[in-house]
Amino acid sequence: MAAPTNTFISSNAVGDRESLHDIISILNKDECPFQAAIGAGSAEATYEEWQLDALGNADPTNAQLEGDDTTANAITPTTRVGNRTQILKKPFTISNTQEVVKKAGRDSEISYQTALAGRRIKMDLESFISQNQASQPQSGSNPRRLGGFESWLVSNVSRGTGGASGGFSSGNTTAPTDGTQRTSTEALLKSVIRSAWGAGGRPTLLLMGASQKQNFSAFTGIATQYQQAEGKIATVIGAVDRYVSDFGTFTAVASRYMRGREIAVVDPALWRVLWLRKWKKEELAKTGDARKFHVVGEVTLESRNEAGSGIVADLS
Repeated sequence: MAAPTNTFISSNAVGDRESLHDIISILNKDECPFQAAIGAGSAEATYEEWQLDALGNADPTNAQLEGDDTTANAITPTTRVGNRTQILKKPFTISNTQEVVKKAGRDSEISYQTALAGRRIKMDLESFISQNQASQPQSGSNPRRLGGFESWLVSNVSRGTGGASGGFSSGNTTAPTDGTQRTSTEALLKSVIRSAWGAGGRPTLLLMGASQKQNFSAFTGIATQYQQAEGKIATVIGAVDRYVSDFGTFTAVASRYMRGREIAVVDPALWRVLWLRKWKKEELAKTGDARKFHVVGEVTLESRNEAGSGIVADLS
């Protein structure tokens, strides 16, 4: 029913005050499970190097004659590998007027944008270290890039038809070649876990994208579970966050930053983020009636021994 004739309604009014709440609601997408699980250290150069070695296998023929002379076994030298640091930036410019006007939800625009830039650059780093980026030196207009998790793996991998591992060679890592995607199964995962354990690793973390996390929770080896009601509403548990294998217990974590076609089997003790320059807000040269800033850092990923981790790749 329409309002009576000449009723003065709010859409015709001029002096009604706005009602802007003093809050800014942000969707939190900056959980970084790989960074949270692994260690951190310091870098001292733009190319960080370290050495790898292996114990090998037990010798079932190690029985010696009494009084026999000793002949030295051949010694295999260590393997020298490295990764390049990558510079990440998040720039922003705030006009002097915007900084001083009264605002809703924040007092200082500079402080607010600094906080957002810090969260966004952390997300960028998580995507680089979690995925398949190859490392490269700086050349002309091409910046230095760090080698991500997938680019290191060659030992404990399960790939689809046509897939091939990358790995470290001649100073850099190479991105793996994607194969034909196939159905994710528990058997594929168990095979990679066994291989990593057999190599001497102690993986405890499974990282995967949203689709693979749902596939993982539906593995037939995991029984349907119910939470006992105890007088309350019964709950059907449709997700699996803990996986008990023959070779250890794993935490299964969904990551927004994986490519989505893999399950990473991670030994967190064998990976570190190395910082040449930790995140820092810097004010840049003033060129007008505004203030310029960037949040910047320089970092790389240390793969202490890729043979302790693995990947089930090319999953649909």
